Amino acid sequence: MRKKIVGMVAIIAVLAMLCTQAAAAPNIIVNAWTDKPIYNPGEKGKLKISMLNLEENDAVEIYNITLVYPWWVYDAKEGQWMGNKTIEGDTRILATMGSKGSENDHYYLEVEFTVPSDGRAVSGSIYIGIWMSDPADTEYQRTTYASLSVPAPEPRSLVDLDTWMTSLIVAIVVCTIILAIVVILSGRRASPSRALVPRAPAPPPPPKTKA
Repeated sequence: MRKKIVGMVAIIAVLAMLCTQAAAAPNIIVNAWTDKPIYNPGEKGKLKISMLNLEENDAVEIYNITLVYPWWVYDAKEGQWMGNKTIEGDTRILATMGSKGSENDHYYLEVEFTVPSDGRAVSGSIYIGIWMSDPADTEYQRTTYASLSVPAPEPRSLVDLDTWMTSLIVAIVVCTIILAIVVILSGRRASPSRALVPRAPAPPPPPKTKA
């Protein structure tokens, strides 16, 4: 019975800590989107991040913003991660948003990116992790996502089949025309004029009988 009581107290303590942390999180609205709904491989785009501070009496400091794109991979040949980016300020603080209703209670950022032209160009979500301070002056991470679409490439087999069928139809039409011309010319050569056909000589008359 005593163990059950201790376990219940521990669970309540953990829940209380979580509730306290949730209450301490800054009341920030974060939105993110791209400047186009669909991008082709090799095309450039812009990621737009908009933030609004709804804290009544507290300013919020933004430390850094981490971006991870759908084509995030580790390139063993280059020995580095590709498709991610961290935005930092000249100092520890990237930007500061004032309290709710102040002139600087918001923050806006545009980040340019390029969709890869190789097989990494796929649709997905851009991960956006924002490190900032809460009213208790402790670090807090806010996470959001932005959708990004890349059209799927057309299957190569269908493209090749369409090209092959077009070439085959053209070849059949050309062969049919050539065959028709050959048949017409052959028919004209096979029917010579009647005036040129030699006739067999007439047989000689029978000899006359003597009286």
